[in-house]
Amino acid sequence: MIPAEADLARLVDVLLATSESAGLDRAGWERLARDRFAAERPEEQPDHWWLAVPGATYEAAFEALGLHDRIPVTVRYGQEAQQEDTKYAPDAVHRVFVTPEYAGWRLIYANEPLGATRWGPHEVIERLSRACGRAQVYYQDPFADAVIWAAAVDGEVVRGYWRHEDSEWTGTPLPWETVLTEADFEDDPEEYEWYAEDPGRAETTGVNTAAAHLSVDPAAIGADTPVRGHGWLALTAAGAGHDGFGDHPEL
Repeated sequence: MIPAEADLARLVDVLLATSESAGLDRAGWERLARDRFAAERPEEQPDHWWLAVPGATYEAAFEALGLHDRIPVTVRYGQEAQQEDTKYAPDAVHRVFVTPEYAGWRLIYANEPLGATRWGPHEVIERLSRACGRAQVYYQDPFADAVIWAAAVDGEVVRGYWRHEDSEWTGTPLPWETVLTEADFEDDPEEYEWYAEDPGRAETTGVNTAAAHLSVDPAAIGADTPVRGHGWLALTAAGAGHDGFGDHPEL
């Protein structure tokens, strides 16, 4: 989707100030931006660490997360920008990418800001869900065998799973989760007693499976995924400017 005129103008301002590509004036950048937005198609997104909020209420996420000075960006630009996301002016300023709406959900990628919450991810989605109604967080690191996924509604985490050496559950299993019953332990009833001690325990622990049931799995986004709108790139400090982040992605 091509951004509104005023939003497109803000993007062109940034491109003129930051791009090292020669030979394009304002009109040239505007034509290129329109072409790039028009050519976008839904495609697989990273599934390492992200947040999800409903497309219908995502606008509230900017204030809830303390984001400012947003500009419309293509998905390629946004994903590259949030990986090289930090500058100092003099305090740390980060870039945060909000995707287009995929199957009713907006995904939020923020490399450094999300990394800073790894030991308390529930607080982020509690705050987001108070503003957006619903919010989720997802993280997986196969090399460290670490997994986090959690869903919050109206400020409260209703279901979650955490694994780093040991497993922890929040809430009770949802209908799509696999839960073992006493019949599965007929040869070892004592093991079932141990299993049943935690009413939150379930066998469905995968991040992508949880995302597919709770919102949308980024790794499964493709040509058939319904898409609306365009992506946004925002800053964690007002007036800090989109320049000074080192390499700037291609539009």
